[in-house]
Amino acid sequence: MKTIFHKFAFIYILIFLISFILIIIGVRTVLDIYFVSHETELILKRVSSYEELVNSKYVNSISLNVLQEQVMLLDGYTGANIWLFTEDGKLYSTELDRADMDLSAFPDLPNEIQKVFAGERTSKEVQYKDLYKERMLRVGYPFTVGKDTYAMFINVPMPEIEDTISKVSVIIFVSLSLSGVLAVILIFLITRRMGYEINVINDSARYIAEGNFEKKIIINRKDELGELAESFNVMADELNRQENTKRMFISSLSHDLRTPLTTIKGYTQGILDGTIEGDKQDRYLKIVLNESDRLIKMINDLLDLSKMESGALVLNKTDFDINELILNVLDNFEQKIVEKSIKLTIDLAKDKVLAHGDYTAIHRVVYNLLDNATKFVEPEGSISIRTELRADKLYVGISNTGKVLSPKELEMIWDRFTKLDKSRGLEKKSSGLGLSIVKEIIKAHHEKIDVFSNDDIGVAFIFTLSTQIFKS
Repeated sequence: MKTIFHKFAFIYILIFLISFILIIIGVRTVLDIYFVSHETELILKRVSSYEELVNSKYVNSISLNVLQEQVMLLDGYTGANIWLFTEDGKLYSTELDRADMDLSAFPDLPNEIQKVFAGERTSKEVQYKDLYKERMLRVGYPFTVGKDTYAMFINVPMPEIEDTISKVSVIIFVSLSLSGVLAVILIFLITRRMGYEINVINDSARYIAEGNFEKKIIINRKDELGELAESFNVMADELNRQENTKRMFISSLSHDLRTPLTTIKGYTQGILDGTIEGDKQDRYLKIVLNESDRLIKMINDLLDLSKMESGALVLNKTDFDINELILNVLDNFEQKIVEKSIKLTIDLAKDKVLAHGDYTAIHRVVYNLLDNATKFVEPEGSISIRTELRADKLYVGISNTGKVLSPKELEMIWDRFTKLDKSRGLEKKSSGLGLSIVKEIIKAHHEKIDVFSNDDIGVAFIFTLSTQIFKS
C-alpha cells in the first residue's frame, strides 16, 4: 500500500529534480553572462588605462614598431593574446606573426573590425578552429594613439571563467543535495506522524460505524487535521446524542402506542364477552373511538414529518389574512383558556396584512404553537399573540408564561426524538411532534423561526412570513 510518505517523497523528488535542473541551467547562464560581462569590463578598463598611458608618452604619433613593443607590454599586463589591425588591413599579434592570417577563416571578424574602426567596443565568445583549443572571449577596442586608430582585439581564454562557473555550480549542487536529503527526512518525520494521526481517525470512524459513539480523537494540532479531529468529535457527540434521544423516543412512543391499544383492546374485549353492560357500552365505545383518533393523529404526524424532512412537501402558496387566521385558530382553544383561567393578550398589526404562503400549512403552524402554549402555561398564567410589520416581513410571536427553558433545552426543543422529554412537559395527549412539524413547515417556506425563554416572557416563538400590505 502506498503511504502518504511515499507519495510526498515521490512528488518532492520529482519537483526537486526538475527544480535542480532548472536552477543549474539558470545559474550557469546567469554566471556565464555575469563573468563574461565582468571580464569584458575589466579588459576594457585595463586597455583604456594603457591607452591613456601610451598617449601621455607619445603625443602626436607612434611608429608601428614602437606600438608593437607597447602592445607586448599590454599583453603581459592583461595576460591575453592581442591582435592589432591597421586601417590598411595589416595584422600584428603578440602570440605569433599572423600578418598572413586568412580573415576568410573567421567570417564574423571583418565585420567586427569595421565596427571597432567606427568607434564601437565589441565583446563576443568565439571558437577558433585549428587556432585555439578552448573557447575564447574576444574583446574589440578602438585603440587610438595620437591621430592613428587601430582595431585591437584582446583574446582571453574562457576556461578560467568556465572553471569559476563550474566551482560555483558544484557548491550549488552540494547545497541543493543536502537540502533535498534534509527535506526528505523532514517529510518522512512529518508524514509518519500525520499518517499515525490519520490512522487514529480511521480507527475511530470504524468504531463509530459499529454504533459506538463514545470514541474521542485526541490530536493536539492547530492545523486542518486538528480541525478535522475536532469536527469528528463533534459529529460523534451529535450522533451519540441522537442515538440516545432516538432510544428514548422509541421507548416513549412504544409506551404511547401501547397505552391506547391496551385500552382499545380491553374495552373491545369487555364488550364482546359481556363484561361491560349494554347501557355502558356507548360510553366505552366513545373512549375506544377517541383513542383510535389519537393513534391516527400520531401516525399521521409521523408520516407528515417524514415527508417534510425528505423534501416531498408541496406548498400551495396564496395570499391570506394572517390576523384572521390567528383569530380563527384561537376559537379552538377557547375552552382550554377558560378552564385554566389564562390571561390572553392579542396585539395584531393595524394594517391589513396578507401573508404569502400555504394557508393550510401556516394554519397548522399557528395551531401547533397555540396548542403548545395552552398546554404548558401554568393555571392563571398569560399567553400573548402579536403580529408586527418590519420592512417586507411579517413577524408573528406566540408566548406563554411558565417554566423557563435552559439554553440546552432550547436547542433540543425542535428535535423530533426529544418530543417526550421532560423539558417539553408531561402532556401525553398529543403526538409530541408539533414543534418539529412547525420547524419543517417554516423551513419549507424559506422563512425563519426562533425560540426564546426568560423569566419575563416565559417561552416565546417568533416566525417570519412574506407579506403584502394594504393600508386601512
